[in-house]
Amino acid sequence: MTVKVLDNFIADEYPQIHCEKCENTFLTNVYDFDENNVLLEKRSLGLEYYCGAIHQHELTKVPNIKRVGILDEDDNPVEQPSNEIIYSGEETDHRFIYIMEKLKHLNEEDSKYFDRCVKDLEWQNESDRKKIFAGIEKRYNSELAKDIMKLFEFYNQYEGVLAWDLHGDNLMIRPVNNEIVILDPYTRRA
Repeated sequence: MTVKVLDNFIADEYPQIHCEKCENTFLTNVYDFDENNVLLEKRSLGLEYYCGAIHQHELTKVPNIKRVGILDEDDNPVEQPSNEIIYSGEETDHRFIYIMEKLKHLNEEDSKYFDRCVKDLEWQNESDRKKIFAGIEKRYNSELAKDIMKLFEFYNQYEGVLAWDLHGDNLMIRPVNNEIVILDPYTRRA
């Protein structure tokens, strides 16, 4: 299936979905894949960092996402880079293609809430961060607060490479149950 999806992607068989928030926030092109999923074309390592955090910390408030493959600028498949390359601090020239479940953006009130509390989490002291996590737990749920805390721990682990980039547009809603999930909380440190 993976090869077929990549072949169809190269042949422009998936219509692009123009979502300004996705294009500006995630630096990601989104394509219609099927009724329940989209294809993401990411020209950075941000989702690779995120997938590393998901697996390391066994996060639960995450979208269903799977890397389909990686293409160079000439549409040739390339091998997955090693962790040493991913966490080297260098950016990639490749396009990472993922299948992800369809999500919707938060409403304005929830988006502003997360902008206020998690956008500059790295500038907060430990005591203030604990209050922020407690506030998320009270307003939403403990799993979401714990996952954001674990994502922040992962950021601290790779602080020389990663920049914290979680804000209101990086949390989305799973339409089937209105569950809030986290998407793309990191970017490369410039």
